[in-house]
Amino acid sequence: MSADDQPATAAETAAPLKIWGWANDHFGCGNYRMGLPLWYLNKVGHQATAFSVLDAELPADLDILVGQLVATEERSEVWREFAGLKGRDFAMVYEIDDDVWNLTQSNPAANHFDGAAGARVEENIRLADAVTVTTDTLAELVSRFNTNVHVLPNCFDAAVLGHQRRRNPTLTVGWAGGSGHVLDFHYVEKDLRTFFRRNPQIDVHFMGVNHGAEVGRPEARHTGWIGNLVDYIQTIDFDIGLAPLLYNAFNRSKSDLKFLEYASLGIPVVASDFGPYAASVAHGVTGLKVRHPHEWAKYLNQLAKDESMRAELGDNARAWAATRTIQANYQRWEAAYAAALGAAPVGAARVGAGSAAPQRSAFGSALAQAV
Repeated sequence: MSADDQPATAAETAAPLKIWGWANDHFGCGNYRMGLPLWYLNKVGHQATAFSVLDAELPADLDILVGQLVATEERSEVWREFAGLKGRDFAMVYEIDDDVWNLTQSNPAANHFDGAAGARVEENIRLADAVTVTTDTLAELVSRFNTNVHVLPNCFDAAVLGHQRRRNPTLTVGWAGGSGHVLDFHYVEKDLRTFFRRNPQIDVHFMGVNHGAEVGRPEARHTGWIGNLVDYIQTIDFDIGLAPLLYNAFNRSKSDLKFLEYASLGIPVVASDFGPYAASVAHGVTGLKVRHPHEWAKYLNQLAKDESMRAELGDNARAWAATRTIQANYQRWEAAYAAALGAAPVGAARVGAGSAAPQRSAFGSALAQAV
């Protein structure tokens, strides 16, 4: 389905829901986990709004309140207040997409969640009527605190499938990641340094954190953090994408988002045969999976020397990605929220009296345009 196709409306399928999504941020996770799905639920007839600042009373006819990684004391106080409302008959859904219990010390959030914030996450999950997560592995961890868990995989706007990425005159190997992925990259940098030393004709593009110096390419092209999802996708210009994951407990629960982003653009990937990529990447079909360190250089060499192989794997990956658009999967969110509403306590009357719009960050509206 293209982004321009007219989807079935909520009125044609089920009763429309009024959904408020309280995002933790308006960047990557906030876009993928809140902005994008609620944008499309609104498109199919629900009244769905994503925002990052909750500064209005809940509307009297609210059905679902989704809280993304509610962990600070300030946000948790509001969450507890809502959970304890007398007569509450809207469902509270806790959204979490990372294993905050097994963060590595290199992750900037590790110390934060090792303390009181981690305890608040557990309490807030218990208070929720349902929890949504990205993977089965994460669902198993979260089920220790709440058994009503729904797996909603990361998706993307189908419009991306029509985007033709920029082609560089020089073959480009790229990687995109933040500071939370530093260890993932460090464990492959030695093998990448060898590959790039032997292939000086290949360009390198890092997005987010710049690892050029570590791989012997201090002059590597670097693009800093891009908060807008549309701009981010349009800036990816790799011919081959890297997706390393260190073997640890935290990464076991990670989603396949990096592969999904590459695949949506028709970029063949070389990925660790671990965690989400072990299941999502079909070796030799939609990408190449590394089990042993020397295979990073081996598979990069194969792809660098074989344009037809890059095209075939990229096309296959894009066909796979077409199954993971929000247009093809929004019903998962509908079903999860409807189930959560059924699990919510039934109050005598709707709570709240206000209906003023919250202060919103720009989320889903931009995703319907460009790309």
